[in-house]
Amino acid sequence: MTKNVDRNEAEKSLRNKGFRLEKDHDHIFYYHEYRGRETGIKTKFSHSKKMKDIGGEILSSMKKQLRLNTLDEIVRFLECPMSEDEYLAVLKASRFPGLDDID
Repeated sequence: MTKNVDRNEAEKSLRNKGFRLEKDHDHIFYYHEYRGRETGIKTKFSHSKKMKDIGGEILSSMKKQLRLNTLDEIVRFLECPMSEDEYLAVLKASRFPGLDDID
């Protein structure tokens, strides 16, 4: 069974890990930036007030969008045990092309 993650906690985590918030009339988008430029990694939320927790298929979709490998990683990312540096290390290990200049 997949764990649910509090939506507010998840959005705070994204902002704390280098994601920029942008809103449109249907969705809230988070775009990842590294060293002042977008990396091409993004995720989105509905404006719906009904969605208080993230779980199941939405969590799986976010895992793919954020280029993470396991559901455990996405839960750790969204609940904050995973730091921004650890996230960057996961991206670097997967040879994500948007981060070619990571030291």
